[in-house]
Amino acid sequence: MKKKIVSLFLALTLALSLSVPVFAATPAQAQKDAELLYNLGLFKGTGTNPDGTPKFSLDRAPTRAEAVTILVRLMGKEDEALAKSWTTPFTDLPEWAVPYVGYAYTNGYTNGVENTRFGADAPVSAAQFLTFLLRALGYADGADFSWKAPWLLTDQLEITNGEYTAQTTTFLRADSASVSANALYAPLKGTDQTLLKFLLDSGAITDSTVVIWDHVPLLFDQDFVSFLFYPVEGSPASFTSFKLDKVTVNGLSCKTLQVTTPEEVAVYLASIGHDTGGFGYVEITYDEAAAKAAATEHHTDENGKTYPLLNFSFTYTATQANGNVTHGTFSDNYYLDS
Repeated sequence: MKKKIVSLFLALTLALSLSVPVFAATPAQAQKDAELLYNLGLFKGTGTNPDGTPKFSLDRAPTRAEAVTILVRLMGKEDEALAKSWTTPFTDLPEWAVPYVGYAYTNGYTNGVENTRFGADAPVSAAQFLTFLLRALGYADGADFSWKAPWLLTDQLEITNGEYTAQTTTFLRADSASVSANALYAPLKGTDQTLLKFLLDSGAITDSTVVIWDHVPLLFDQDFVSFLFYPVEGSPASFTSFKLDKVTVNGLSCKTLQVTTPEEVAVYLASIGHDTGGFGYVEITYDEAAAKAAATEHHTDENGKTYPLLNFSFTYTATQANGNVTHGTFSDNYYLDS
């Protein structure tokens, strides 16, 4: 359940066993991924559109220097990179790239294409970008993965899902945005801490105005599912209510029972035997058979069994403690096994 829609605040969820990530992003999804990372302070544009929004240039290939810069920002290390002087053996770096490549080289993200040449202006390949990313997450090529086929590990970590192979010839800034957004849910090597949790814990995104929400399914049953919603620790704004205005499953309307404030959620969950805290809670009744029949996407597991995806789409209204009201939508895909 990795892809979320950016609105006035974001809904970012942690991966759970019943969820299926969405891969091979469309141009629209790549744009949303870029906006998500931009609002978290982890991705920047190449300029400004006439309406004042950032221009991401997602349809062109990033250079190796740009790719390293993207990853340094993704790891929340841009300030550290810019604050220090770095020494590298490379003689082909543009001035703007020196701190980023210097940080990445010193910290083992990247090497050059030759002893004194980084290949700064050359387009980055999928293999190179994924190798840089895995190294940044703490994984070692030659031990944890092969730099010739890093997608074998990124597929395993659910950063990618088979879209990159040795035959891949094009890697665009759209790819870098979507891969980076997926990587927020990947664990750092040797830990169960995701990159997103690391960024929150380290304070790398505390200046973001984005509120990051988690939502988890508490129960899936025949024609029934319940979700708990809450902002993750470290989110910059406080809210007094979270209400779902509309819920659909594969486009079909649902009936809901909601509890919309933290105080009411605590009381209600205690009454049904849950000791989990939360912010908003919803029970959804839907026609599971009809929803499966209406599915337009499917998931095939490692054993070759195919399941229809249940796409839950949520339209919400949330009220901040200062009285501001925000609206938006997000969605998640799930499949149900036996």
